[in-house]
Amino acid sequence: KEIWVSTVGARTEYQGRLAGLVSFRDITEHKQVEEKAREAEALKELNRMRTELLSNVSHELRTPLATVKGYSTMLLDYDRRLRRDEKRKYLRFIDKASDRLVELIDQLLDMSRLEAGLVEIKREPASVSKLIKEVVAETQVRKPGRQLVMGLPGRLPRSNIDVRRIRQVLENLIDNAIKYSGEEMEVVISARQVRRKLLVSVTDRGIGIPGDDLPRVFDRIYRTRQRKVIEVGGAGLGLSICQKLVEAHKGRIWIESEEGKGTAVFFTLPLAVPKKGRSM
Repeated sequence: KEIWVSTVGARTEYQGRLAGLVSFRDITEHKQVEEKAREAEALKELNRMRTELLSNVSHELRTPLATVKGYSTMLLDYDRRLRRDEKRKYLRFIDKASDRLVELIDQLLDMSRLEAGLVEIKREPASVSKLIKEVVAETQVRKPGRQLVMGLPGRLPRSNIDVRRIRQVLENLIDNAIKYSGEEMEVVISARQVRRKLLVSVTDRGIGIPGDDLPRVFDRIYRTRQRKVIEVGGAGLGLSICQKLVEAHKGRIWIESEEGKGTAVFFTLPLAVPKKGRSM
C-alpha cells in the first residue's frame, strides 16, 4: 500500500555528537481529498466546455439550416411566380449553406476523433511547395477576387507529412486569414527551411488579435473579442484541430498578432529522410 508522507528534519545533538532529527507524518488522507477536489474541478470545467460547445454548435448549425429550409420552402411554394434568375440565386444560397453544414459536421467529427486518438497520420515524403500551390489555386476558385500571394524558395526539401491532413491545416489557416481581412488585403503563404524543419506561415493584414486573447486562441470553442463583434461564423474548432494535426506530425504551431495590424500563423514540419537528388 502506498501512502503520502510529510517529513520535517532538523539538526540537533545527541550524546554530544551532531545528529539529525526527522519526523514523519501520514498525509495520505489529505492528499486524497486534494486529488478528489482536483478531479471535481476538472469535471466541472469539462461539463462547462461541453455545455458551451453544444450551445455554440447548435447556434452555428441553426443558421445554415434556417437558410436551407427558408429558401427551399420559397422555391416549393412560389415556383411558378419566381423568375429563373431568382431561383438560381436562392439555389446558390442553399448550396452555400449546405457547404457550411458539411464543414461544421466535419470539424466536429475531426475533433472527436483527434481527442479519442482515432486519427491515423499516414506520413510520407511530399513536396510542401506543391501542396501550397494546389491549396492556393483551389482557394482562388472558391474565393475569387482575393489576393493570395506565395513566398516560396526555388528549392525546398521534402517533408514527411500526411498530405491530406496538412492540406486541411493550410485550408483552415488561409480561410481564417481571408475571413478577418478586407477584400483588398493580401494573404501571404510562405515556406522555408529552418535547420532540420520546414517553417510554414500564413500572414494577413487584417484586424489582428488582442494580446489578452492570444494565449487562448487554440482553445476549443474560444471566440476572440473581434469575432464576437464582427459575427464571423464558425464553431471555434478550426485552430484547435490545426494544433492537434501539426503536433501529430511532431511539429509546433503558434500565432503572432497585433490588434489592428494583422496576424501571422506559423507551424513547423519535419524534413523527410534525405534522398539523393530529391528536393523541390
